[in-house]
Amino acid sequence: MRSLLIDEHPLLVLPSLAAKIGLNEAIMLQQIHFWISKQKHFHDGKYWVYNTYDGWVEQFPFWSKSTIIRILKRLEEGGFVETANYNRMKIDKTKWYTINYNKVKTLSKMNTPSSQVE
Repeated sequence: MRSLLIDEHPLLVLPSLAAKIGLNEAIMLQQIHFWISKQKHFHDGKYWVYNTYDGWVEQFPFWSKSTIIRILKRLEEGGFVETANYNRMKIDKTKWYTINYNKVKTLSKMNTPSSQVE
């Protein structure tokens, strides 16, 4: 019988980040950071990762595709994630993602509202 305790690579997220941007957004942002840290795709002065929504579903099987779309949209609208298209064929609509690390850095300067602190 398979254990449900750390027999595979865990997802890690800082509670302080989750408190500021939401748990789902923090998990996704951390995963994008993980892939960017591999430094495989460099365009316009930044490292990028690309993935389809179905590809994200494979990485996050506990979220639906529509949930992933909403999470990524919130990260984009919040300015934490930037998207582009560096695909060789313009017909390929696979999104490329990078993190606005300056925006994330501003979070560490923000105080967590007392209602979120136990």
